[in-house]
Amino acid sequence: MPDPRPLSAVGLRLAGEVGQATLNRIAADGPAVQADLDQHAAAVRAAISECESARGREASAAALHAAVDARVGPSARAGLGELLAATTGACPDVPFVADACSREPTPPLPLLMHYLCGFVEEAVTRDWWPASDRDSLPIDWESMRIAAVCKLISAAEAESELGPDLRKQP
Repeated sequence: MPDPRPLSAVGLRLAGEVGQATLNRIAADGPAVQADLDQHAAAVRAAISECESARGREASAAALHAAVDARVGPSARAGLGELLAATTGACPDVPFVADACSREPTPPLPLLMHYLCGFVEEAVTRDWWPASDRDSLPIDWESMRIAAVCKLISAAEAESELGPDLRKQP
């Protein structure tokens, strides 16, 4: 059954720009900020794994869960440490896709896209907008979450390009 909720082209474009700018900044800022990004990615993985049991309504469930995450915002930050996944191991066969060899499964690309749209739409609805001078300000919670989803989307896309013999086995 196709999901009735369409993806927002504007939301995806905003998320792509914010996500890439934040990922670039994280790469320059070092390991402490990278750990925060990993915590957000683990929280997104956990949220999406809950949505996968919604049989036929997974995309709607992912968008709804993202909206709740956006509403809760930074106040949920204290619990993120408990969701941190095991560190990604090095993969000798596919060094360019670290997440493809981690113990955590890569969430399905459609659910990541719906989560991202739902998150951005809810964040904008509650008056969040990316700062115009992002380089001089600390990275806000919403931008960090968007960057985490973008990182997971990149991993899902890279994994889908792997041959069947290199993909993670369930």
